[in-house]
Amino acid sequence: MDKALLELMGSCAAQENTISVTDGQKGEVKVETPAGPRRHILKPLPELFGQGHGIMPTDPTDEQFLPLLMCIETSIVFHYETDPRLTDSHVRLILSRLAIKPGCDPGDDELCRLIQVNLRIFLSLNDYSRQEVRWALHKIERSVRLHSSLDGPQGYLDFISGMLGGR
Repeated sequence: MDKALLELMGSCAAQENTISVTDGQKGEVKVETPAGPRRHILKPLPELFGQGHGIMPTDPTDEQFLPLLMCIETSIVFHYETDPRLTDSHVRLILSRLAIKPGCDPGDDELCRLIQVNLRIFLSLNDYSRQEVRWALHKIERSVRLHSSLDGPQGYLDFISGMLGGR
């Protein structure tokens, strides 16, 4: 977690504050607070992993892990909305790469960069371990594989987009 960001957002880090990414490569965000906008540089992913919940989920609908899964999947849906040529196979490749090393260099891959910056924001404010993040990435990768095998090269993307209110 990022104590500086938590302090910047204040103790009521919910409705009054919004975070928007100003520079995804640098990890710069703008925090809109009641006191006005503030800029903040997010910590690198490896510095944001916490102690986590101390258990590995066996139920993918476990309420403790739904926010983490949603963080990753909303990143994927957002990117799919901006790039309709995105395929399940590319999503699987990126998820696999991130599961191995969440803080990897995204290169020029916008999906990888988007997932990473959203994870950086999420992990700045929430306590999840590296192992829990890797579990979530693998869980979503399995879902991509399943939907792709059943419904074609964008089966997962169409499914998750429909579930999250996209397309």
